[in-house]
Amino acid sequence: MTTAPIIHTKDRRAGVVQLVGRRPDDVPKRRWESLLVFLLFAVGYSWFGYWVVVDLHVVGFETLDRLNRGLMVWHNDPAKLSAIGFDYPPLSTLLIAPLAIWRSFVTSMAAVPVASAIFAAITMVAFNTMMRRALVAGPLRYAALLALGANPLVLLYATTGARPFIWIAFVVTGLGSLFAWYITADVRWVMLAGLSYSVAALAGYSSLTLFVLSAIMVGAILARLGADGTEVEGTVVGFSAPTIYVVALWAVFNFILLYNPFAWITSSSDSAASGGLQMFSAVDLMRATGELVLYGAPLAIIVLPMLVFSGFARGNPFALWLGVLLGASILTPALAVALRLTDSPMLMRNALPILLISVIGAIWLARSAEEGSSLVAGILIVALLVSIPWTLNAMKTYRYQNLEAPFAAAITTGESQEGAETLNGDQVGIVSEQAMANYIDNNVTANNSILTDNAQTYAVMMLTGRPEIFYDRVDKSDGPWKETARDPAGAVNYMLLSTADNGDLLTKLYPDAANGTDPQLQVVYKTPRYVLVNVPAGYSPDGTTTTDVQTGGGS
Repeated sequence: MTTAPIIHTKDRRAGVVQLVGRRPDDVPKRRWESLLVFLLFAVGYSWFGYWVVVDLHVVGFETLDRLNRGLMVWHNDPAKLSAIGFDYPPLSTLLIAPLAIWRSFVTSMAAVPVASAIFAAITMVAFNTMMRRALVAGPLRYAALLALGANPLVLLYATTGARPFIWIAFVVTGLGSLFAWYITADVRWVMLAGLSYSVAALAGYSSLTLFVLSAIMVGAILARLGADGTEVEGTVVGFSAPTIYVVALWAVFNFILLYNPFAWITSSSDSAASGGLQMFSAVDLMRATGELVLYGAPLAIIVLPMLVFSGFARGNPFALWLGVLLGASILTPALAVALRLTDSPMLMRNALPILLISVIGAIWLARSAEEGSSLVAGILIVALLVSIPWTLNAMKTYRYQNLEAPFAAAITTGESQEGAETLNGDQVGIVSEQAMANYIDNNVTANNSILTDNAQTYAVMMLTGRPEIFYDRVDKSDGPWKETARDPAGAVNYMLLSTADNGDLLTKLYPDAANGTDPQLQVVYKTPRYVLVNVPAGYSPDGTTTTDVQTGGGS
């Protein structure tokens, strides 16, 4: 009978590349500095955003939709967590839902800039920590943060409540953790990076590409450093498990509720399969990609080749893999168009992750330069400062965009953009929504008395701050709502419709009412975008009233 040999802990760890069970040397923690950076950018972006959103009326309707869902989570009749829905990545709504606990905070529009400012501030904290680990001097760190924070593309998406910074904050935090892992060899940073990516995955599906490449990066770096197969496998599994778990769980929810486990890929606002996307040739995509980088993230033009050179010529695997991640972020928008996974081709907001990963790459180049770190940091600051007027001017004319042109006009002129048009023809501002919301606030009190399609009238609902007075598609699900929509008499007192044919289901059912010409559905109040009509007790969609039915019809 043979006895298995006893392997002591120190012998078992002898072949392990990463540190296990003890804290390695690292830069000292400065919680006060991180807190000050967070407060500076959170307060600064919120204040600047209030001016842009409330005073200059540069408003993204997508943010109003998510805040309205937040209101329905807390204040609907009944309150429902299902208001979060499936058409946005769930955490992009759930993470800002706490802002909607206070109705007045939402109706005043003050919550709109805060919805993105918090996550932009988290991003800046991660950058400051990375620069500390790169041994960049304090004055250079602060100058770099201010130069990056003042970039007009960063300003737009950090101050108007837009979604990108929610998932980007966690991707940058995850990459910052991998940054710390490579320097310290502490495997705990890999686990923290995995948790960050798991949150990013359900806040923005675009992060999944970076997650996959980061998992490959962890395994490849460990293998190059001489780790055995067990350590490589265990580390990669530990990194990947949280994200794989949440994605699998989200697919199960989609299967249970929508009978399609991949609906989050094919039907979401983040990655919707397009049936009407214009055709792009390979040359068109190459040109559009070049313009996206040139105007939105010119820093990448310098950083990408330097990362590749440092990776190959100087044996710097982390630099090489940062180059791979940067290259992927550059190619992803064109790939989404080629695979027809987007209805929004080559939008300028796609340059935001390219810009931020370029900054991470520049910080690593500063770390790799050792004695020349201050020089590299100085070049980074100059490049960021020069790009400010360059990108601001490009925002005014770049072809594929959302609110870039109105934002650029607003901050350069200080004039309200109410009534202005974006380059794709959408009208800017919320005067119609505010007018309708004010009328409803002053004249409607009963719960569930206004039938409406919340997918189109969410801005009015949000500005009232009272989702409970609306009979919407979240209240009792689409089935019962559609039944009521076909025969609203007795169930509701009013209907709120969009005046434009923009997908509003009530507008499709009652086009004459939307035009204000239905003799049975009298207009109570109308704005250029919405109409509120009265639903009489005897109303019948087929044109007969209850009195007609009882008397056999009138002559």
